[in-house]
Amino acid sequence: MKKLFWIAAAALCWIYGSGFMSLGESGAVKYLNKWEELSLNGDAAALCEMMHEDLEFTIDDRSTPGQPLDLAGGKAELCDYFSQVVPAMKHIVSGMNVTRNDLTVQRGWSRPWTAEITYVELRTVSMSAINMNVTTTGEDQITLVKTLTGGVKIKSLHAKTRIARPT
Repeated sequence: MKKLFWIAAAALCWIYGSGFMSLGESGAVKYLNKWEELSLNGDAAALCEMMHEDLEFTIDDRSTPGQPLDLAGGKAELCDYFSQVVPAMKHIVSGMNVTRNDLTVQRGWSRPWTAEITYVELRTVSMSAINMNVTTTGEDQITLVKTLTGGVKIKSLHAKTRIARPT
């Protein structure tokens, strides 16, 4: 009986401890930074690997004048969109600076494998080929989950982006 107790206690420590490391604030920021790096490198396939199979997303993007973007769906739709757009980033974007303000990471004791993340983002994208910088502001809500086999995955993404100032 004692052996069963210690096995259960060790399993609980692993679940809560690994969730804390992967889904705490530093783990969430590391995940988001990896997402940005893959985007800048144009690696749409790797971004899709970071998504949970049951992903749900909405994107409300008004950062391109005259071309609003409203997307919603699941992993297949977002991967399809990324496969069209992300590879061009490594050719068009020469630099990107992302600052996340008001970052909150919420985790509950009843779901140690889940983190709800919100932040306000200020992003400046440099496109040296056309000598242009674009600054946007965004409000993102993300749910990350720790899976048994695939590490941390994004389960939901709700992004609202607006132009801050063209320079």
